[in-house]
Amino acid sequence: MKRKGMIGILAAEAAACVAFNLLQVNASIAFSSLAAFPFEQMGYALRTLSLSGAPGNAAAILLYIGFSLLPCLAWLILKKKGKLLSIDHALYGLSILLFIVHYYMINPGLFPTEVPGTGKWMLGCMFYSALSGYLVIRVLSVCRRAQPETLHSVLQKLLIFLNMVFAYLIFGQGLGNLLKAIQNVGSMDSGPVMSGFVSGAQSPGMTYLFLGLGYLVDLLPYVFDMGIVFLAGQMLTALKMDRYGDASVELTSRLAGFCTKALGITAASDVGYNLLQILFCSGLSQIDLEIHVPVISIIFVLVVLLFARYLQEDQKLKREHDLII
Repeated sequence: MKRKGMIGILAAEAAACVAFNLLQVNASIAFSSLAAFPFEQMGYALRTLSLSGAPGNAAAILLYIGFSLLPCLAWLILKKKGKLLSIDHALYGLSILLFIVHYYMINPGLFPTEVPGTGKWMLGCMFYSALSGYLVIRVLSVCRRAQPETLHSVLQKLLIFLNMVFAYLIFGQGLGNLLKAIQNVGSMDSGPVMSGFVSGAQSPGMTYLFLGLGYLVDLLPYVFDMGIVFLAGQMLTALKMDRYGDASVELTSRLAGFCTKALGITAASDVGYNLLQILFCSGLSQIDLEIHVPVISIIFVLVVLLFARYLQEDQKLKREHDLII
């Protein structure tokens, strides 16, 4: 996929996540959790249609069955194209799971849960967990016997998916946590909270500012990860064309340097944010001095950096070998 197309997809995803978070603040009944999207909204629409009368009820039943059979439709398409694998029979199980998820989304009061307000979230997580497991196993099954060209295509698609995950973490999960924190500060009647201790009341303005700074510090690793993915995609394209060409060498060097800078800036930003909180603690009504170490992000950067270093050594040996010859 071209760079402009990828940026367009990420921009659309970011806009959708921002819109969902704003709707969650203003219409939490129909937008309780990102994990429940879009099943919660479909259940709400089908329930409204069903209660509109006999024709609406019949239409709701047909839509309920149709939505739940979508994995079976995917199975039929794969079979028609001759791409069916043994793991694809799990799509029947996903259809059964969708019947259950949609039923309880339409009738959320019937779902047995001890914690109020978590039913829809649990249903969404259950389905997405099963779906992700199926997709992972299918990708591994395809890659196990694939040719290098196929592996290159799969890896490019995985990089696109990674960037979509990072965009969700920034504009979906991260922004949602920020909005909830702002709401909590706005509803607090007591003073600053630090490790369970409460002191005198303070103005919330400075706290809002530091909540925003904390959000920026938390999303910074994912921003770097997105940049690394873009560079890795360009590097893969260059390697496919000429593994030892000048473009491949340059992009590999750029990727290694970018990874090193990303690790340093990520660590420095976390330390700087904690120091600022200590310096301005007297004006804050909420302080978060926990050490935020983005372990997954750091591991991802280190893996890419190690891969880039190996490529650099390989390219260096090839150039030396060519000079000897």
